[in-house]
Amino acid sequence: MTQPYAGLSLVTTPRTPFDTKEGSDRKITITMHVTECGKVPKDAGLPFLDVTLRNVRAMQIQSFILGSQYAHHLSQALKAACDNKITSSPKPLRHLN
Repeated sequence: MTQPYAGLSLVTTPRTPFDTKEGSDRKITITMHVTECGKVPKDAGLPFLDVTLRNVRAMQIQSFILGSQYAHHLSQALKAACDNKITSSPKPLRHLN
C-alpha cells in the first residue's frame, strides 16, 4: 500500500503482505504518520491509496479515492499535526474515522 504525499508514511495492520481468502472480507487499519510538515499538502483534495493485489497467477495495482469526507478529515488532521506551520516539526497525527 502506498499514498501520494512525500511528507507522510503509512503502516497497515495487519502488516503487508498478508493473505486473504477468496470471497471474504478483510479489515485493514491504515495509520499515517507525518514525517515532514513542509511536504504535506495544505488541503488534501483527492487523497488516494494504491493497493497491490497478487496471487500465484497475476499482480494488479488498484487506486482508491476515499472520498470528500476522508479528504476533509485528512486535511484537518494534517493541519493539527503541523500546527498550521509548514516548516514545523510534526505532532502525532490524530486518529481518522
